[in-house]
Amino acid sequence: MLSGCTAFILAGGKSSRMGRDKAFLNYRGECLIHYPIRLLQQLTPEVRIIGDPSRYARFGLPVIADCVPSRGPLSGIYTGLKSSSTRYNLFLACDMPLMRPEFFELLFSKSANGDAVVMRFEDGFIEPLCSIYSVACLPAIEANFAAGMFKISDFFSRVAVAYVGEKEFQQQRLSREIFTNINTPEEVRQLSSEGLL
Repeated sequence: MLSGCTAFILAGGKSSRMGRDKAFLNYRGECLIHYPIRLLQQLTPEVRIIGDPSRYARFGLPVIADCVPSRGPLSGIYTGLKSSSTRYNLFLACDMPLMRPEFFELLFSKSANGDAVVMRFEDGFIEPLCSIYSVACLPAIEANFAAGMFKISDFFSRVAVAYVGEKEFQQQRLSREIFTNINTPEEVRQLSSEGLL
């Protein structure tokens, strides 16, 4: 268990490419969202869902609706931070069924080094939807909202960001496949045929 942190599952997306809500997609005989729920419960007892309470209350966790008009995932991160009573907060998109708890443990090991802890590969790939954000990020996000900037990485220049590097990632025997996310029915079929889902 990671002490002193809250975990949030980002489930408020429109799933426009999927054509239906990804969180309810059948994954190994149950709703896809069950996977991030169980994963995050291994790390902290404080797990929340950011989404529509009328749709997600069935999963037995606190559900928090966006506190600002939804402008993408940053709205969900902002909502989670506004509701949090802990400094450090884990965020995970609901459509990443290959994510590993060891990755969040790696992120958390660097949480004292920045207001946000994010994975960055040597080719420049950054993954902001399975990251740690502290409540210290709130003023920067609010400033970006006021400026009409809604991309998550747009506020990184306003806060201290600690990056997990590719070598650290590989030392934990983690594969880049853990960042696989599901956006279309075709991707579900492809991953299933490859034996990943």
